[in-house]
Amino acid sequence: MRQYTAIPGPKNIHVNKGDTQAAVNLFSSIINQQAQSGWIYHSMESIAITEKPGCFQQPVTIYYYMLIFYKDI
Repeated sequence: MRQYTAIPGPKNIHVNKGDTQAAVNLFSSIINQQAQSGWIYHSMESIAITEKPGCFQQPVTIYYYMLIFYKDI
């Protein structure tokens, strides 16, 4: 049997021009931190969350990236 967990990925990543490796390293760091706790990387999924901010405002949809991990129990 497997146990799963979802870790939110960074919402906004700001890098210097031409330094896309910094963004890759950020995700790599999250994956390595979870691996140290015995979690195995499974996939990255996006989820859309729509919030209605107030009575007269339009709903706002925000997309998040979730890193999915598992471990055998």
